[in-house]
Amino acid sequence: MLAYLRTYSPFSNANTLYIPLSNLPRADLALRPELLPVLKHANLKPSDLLTLSDLDSSHRLPVEQTKWILVDHNALTGELGRLYSSRVIGCIDHHDDEHAVPLNTAPEPRIVKTSGSCASLVVEYCKPIWNELAKTVGEEEREWNAELARLAIAPVLMDTQNLRDEGKTVGIDRHAVRYAERWIMAGEGGEGYTSEAYLKEIQSAKEDIGGLSLEECLRKDYKEWSEKGTKVGVCCVVRDLDFLLEKAGGKEKFLRRVIEFADERKLSIVSIMTTSHNDGAFKRELLVWGLDGKGVDAAKAFVKDAQEKFGLEPWKGGELDEESDGEWRKSWWQKKVEHSRKQVAPLLRASLTSS
Repeated sequence: MLAYLRTYSPFSNANTLYIPLSNLPRADLALRPELLPVLKHANLKPSDLLTLSDLDSSHRLPVEQTKWILVDHNALTGELGRLYSSRVIGCIDHHDDEHAVPLNTAPEPRIVKTSGSCASLVVEYCKPIWNELAKTVGEEEREWNAELARLAIAPVLMDTQNLRDEGKTVGIDRHAVRYAERWIMAGEGGEGYTSEAYLKEIQSAKEDIGGLSLEECLRKDYKEWSEKGTKVGVCCVVRDLDFLLEKAGGKEKFLRRVIEFADERKLSIVSIMTTSHNDGAFKRELLVWGLDGKGVDAAKAFVKDAQEKFGLEPWKGGELDEESDGEWRKSWWQKKVEHSRKQVAPLLRASLTSS
């Protein structure tokens, strides 16, 4: 949405082409089945998306010919960061400011502020452009607006649970939904639209991970960070630990696969966060595993701060827990479900430097 509206903005004097790049390999699109209903409503297909696989060594963009605007993060990491971090000229994000983006990015945005969904900040920033482009709207353009609005509203509904998550939802999220829904209702399919039905369609697709392997479930929504050369990785899974244990074929196979996953990425701490809707109630679980000396010290430091903050209660009497020389593993029910990776990951990262 941001790339489309910035490219065609009537307020811009520069003939700049903004290209949306999905920050994942093309193979990982298959791990995100929730994209399918969203793209379908926008008359798009996964093959229409550009991914990191389109920037391999044979198609790498010359550094000096690029400029980068970050969305939903404010520090360019990994191989992209190594190559292009000096070319970052803006960001729109709702995470903690890592101060990696220059303070003065005009005319591009530098927006780092609280919201339930980063997409809400994008909608707010793009409103003037969108409104101006929509002043002369024919039948075809009206449908484009509706399709664009479907793209914009999907992450907001997901991130805020249709604005019901009071711990995350703020005013800008509500404004974004109201604004986008105006365009949806004006489109051809607007008559049958409800936010609840749209969220249910996306959520059902997202939770349909029965056909994925355990490794794919862990990789599906995985992020990692490095603090002073020590790495922590966090996997978010939309099913519970019992599902993962069953998929692995039991506790021992599950633990062995997780160790292999962490070793491949040279992690000192690996964490698994789950969400589920069993019995109609939203639930979270958390597993934290220190894998070496630094990781064990950091994991213990994390628990001191996290126990009360996140409402951690031992999972099934400590069935997955282990404490020994060079290894420390704990799992919990997370009773304060309003806290997501957005809150857990910074505390894990801080534990690496404080331990």
